[in-house]
Parts: sequence; structure tokens; C-alpha cells
Amino acid sequence: MTDGKSTFSRRSMLTGLSAGAGLAGLSAISSAKAANLPTPEIVESFDVVVIGTGLAGTAAALEAASSGARVAVLDKASENRAGGNSALSAGIIAMPASASSADSAAYLEDFVSKGQGRGNRAIYELMAQNTRADVEWLRTNGAEFTAQGTMPPYRIATVTTAPGPYMGMPRTLAGLRNRIEELGGHFFFDTKAKHLVLNENGAVAGVRAIGSDGVIELAGQSVVVTTGGYAANPQIIAAYSDPNAEALMVRGIDWATGDGLRMAGDVGAGLRGMGGIMALHIAAVDAVETAAGNPFAALPYCISVNQEGKRFVDESRGYVAHGKAVLGQPGQRASLVFDQTIAELPATQTTMATFRRLGIDIIEASTLDELAKELGVPSDTLAATIADFNVAVSGGAAPEASPPKAALARKIERAPFYAFHPLAPGVTLTFGGLMINDNAEVLEADGRVIAGLYAAGEGAGHVFYDDYVGGGSLANCLVMGRIAGREAALAG
Repeated sequence: MTDGKSTFSRRSMLTGLSAGAGLAGLSAISSAKAANLPTPEIVESFDVVVIGTGLAGTAAALEAASSGARVAVLDKASENRAGGNSALSAGIIAMPASASSADSAAYLEDFVSKGQGRGNRAIYELMAQNTRADVEWLRTNGAEFTAQGTMPPYRIATVTTAPGPYMGMPRTLAGLRNRIEELGGHFFFDTKAKHLVLNENGAVAGVRAIGSDGVIELAGQSVVVTTGGYAANPQIIAAYSDPNAEALMVRGIDWATGDGLRMAGDVGAGLRGMGGIMALHIAAVDAVETAAGNPFAALPYCISVNQEGKRFVDESRGYVAHGKAVLGQPGQRASLVFDQTIAELPATQTTMATFRRLGIDIIEASTLDELAKELGVPSDTLAATIADFNVAVSGGAAPEASPPKAALARKIERAPFYAFHPLAPGVTLTFGGLMINDNAEVLEADGRVIAGLYAAGEGAGHVFYDDYVGGGSLANCLVMGRIAGREAALAG
């Protein structure tokens, strides 16, 4: 893998990862570095130590264990909360529609465009090349998926962990953990990694952590950081994104506090892509069921109205663009409005079934006037908003609407009428993280490889910017997690 020298070697730094913001002291992340822990009496030795049990960590551990490496996986959460944000996700993985070069190119173009050309193209290329094969690899290890679907208006295919959205990931991750144990892997839950251990050559060679029995050390020839992001750390959110962003609901796990960024920063890791609101994944969701109460599949076909009964965003841009737009609306609340024709679409049917399974009310009314009363918006304004929108719909778009709708525009005219209401913005995950190269090696801010240290998942690579195509986050976790696990095993 690497000889630990300060070199770019033959491995290219990922596009866009300039030697910008390092973690220098992590003054904006924690008030002080983690205190050095005493060396425990017993040090357990492994080949690869993985921190985190989400899809990235699980893929890394499974890949390394499959190659014969002795693997340890630790998580500060208890076993019944294993899986991080992955366990709370819909379980959708975005992949090219087929193995053809044309479909791979379309997939790449959609991801690049979605990130306004400022996402990490090199990782998108790796996703385009590997996601389909990596999904099949999961199948060979016992994972089950629903039939291949689509994610309009994007030119991609999707699979969802069985039996369906917001139900399959916990079961899938548990099965993969069982597979890792069958291959000799060891799990350490309720064990919080505190700092990385360096050997005499300056390479990362283990993790010191605190578990139920006190300080432990897991020595390894390499360490993979897959601890996720920092959405639940208001100090980081306020410092890097927006002073007001810390008031947002946290949709994901409440223990995603940037531990991996701090630990890696203590050994010199660089940081990228954490600046501004563009570094946050925000969705407008049900305020009680914040994780699964996300009408993302239905959203592109509906219209979204604020508390004044007016449209304010192109709904076809997706649920992150929608969530960020809701931030600027009165009361930070919105309602997704649709009619019976839209309600009969498969995407809307899936969303309505999820909401009903969770006990989330879906507003239904026989007239628009009744719907307006249920939503608490002016009935004349809502009626005018819908009338103006209907007139603008032409050929599946509404270019003359205010604001225009680029795709998937449907008239709202057939009773009964419905709404997902009220929806409020919450942070799902974060986009910035540790600088890595295409072998998932962690880099210093100037591009030097940190020997023995790898990272993947939400907190690595600066993969996305502003938004991503649905299913892209798990695709990134799967592809880069597997690469990290393979390279970490080879390092030994």
C-alpha cells in the first residue's frame, strides 16, 4: 500500500481536494484534543480495525475479513443501535441502469450535475464503475433487495433493501455483521474510540478506546474510520455551516458528533467540503417521524406550498433542494399537495403506505377549499396557486409557472385532494469530511498520505455538494467502504 513516506505516490488525489482546510488543532470542532489515555494492560491485536458499523464500516470489515484479515469493529453505540445513519435510511442504493458504458456515463453526468459540478467527480466515477458489482457482492453475502427501480427524473436505477424502504436496512446490516463474525471478525459495542495510536514509524497502528471495562487498545496494521458525519454536533454545525443551522431538527442518529474527524485530525488529517449550508443534507419531513417521515418519492410529482398557500421551489429538483428552500419560508413549514391522479402513481403509493404504516396522518379533502382549511392556508390563495400552476403545465413540465418546474409536472384537478402536512426541515447528514484519495487513504491537507489510515462513508472524501441523487449516499458508503477494507487488508 504505502511506505509511509511523504509522497503523492502514483495514486491521484481526488478531484477538488486541494490543500485547503486542514483540521489544525480542530479548534472549531472540539475545545481540546482528546486526553491521552493510559496504555491498558492488555492490547488485543488485529490486522484491520474498523471504527463504525454503518454500511461503509460494514462493507470495509466484510471485505477485509473475506480476504483473510483478522478484523475488529468498534462502535460507541450499543448493539441494538448499530448501523448509524445507514440503519435509519430508506435503504436505497443508486446504481447505473445497466452495465453499459452509456448508462454509466449517464449516471456520472447526473451526479456531477446534481452537485453543480462541485462534488467529487473521482468518487462518482468509482461509484459508476463499481456499484452494480458491489450490490451483487452484498447479495452473495446474504443481502436481499427489492426489484430494480428508477429515481425520476434521474437516469439511474435503484435497489432497496428488502422488504422495502425504512424497513430493510437494520435487517440487512445485522445479517452482514453475522457474516463478518462467521469470517472471524470481532465486534466491540459500547466502546468509544478516543484516539489513534501511532507506531515508531509514524504510521497509524491502532485505536485506544473506552469500553464498559475501561480503557482498551486494539492494535492493527491499519485503521479504517467510518464514524459518519457531524450533524448532531451543534458546535461544528454553527462554526462551519451557519450559526442558525444548529436549531434544525436532527433526522439522523443523535450520536453523529464528528468523532472520526477529531481523531484523524489529531494525526494531521486534512478536511474538505464543510463550509456553508451547501455541506448539509436537509430534508423537509414529518416533525415526529423525522427519519422515515420523508415523502421523497412523491415529492417531484406534487407541488409544495408554504403557510401563505404559495409555491416557492421547483419540486422536481428533489428533496434536499426542497428542504433547504423550506428553511426560508414563513415558520419553516411546508405542505406537499397532490390529487387522486398523482396519488395513484407508484412512487406516491409507496410514500403513502410508509406514512400510514408509521401512523402519520395524510390530509385528505373532497375540495380545495376544505384542503386549505386543513392546512391552515388562505383558500383563495391556494386555489389561485393551483389554477396558475395547472395552466402552466405542458408536456410534463411547467416552464411558465412561478417558480418554473422543469420536469414531472402534473395538473392538480381530480378530487379527492391530499397533502403531506406539516413538513419541517431537518439535517439528515453532512457532506464534508476527511480528505482521501481513490484508495480511501486519508490525506493531510497538503496531500501527503497518512500511512495506515483509511476512511469511507459520510465523513470522508467530500463526496457531495449541496445535494445528491437519491440513493447516492449508500452507494458511496458501499463502494468506498469496500475499497477501504480491501486496501487496509493489503496494507498488512
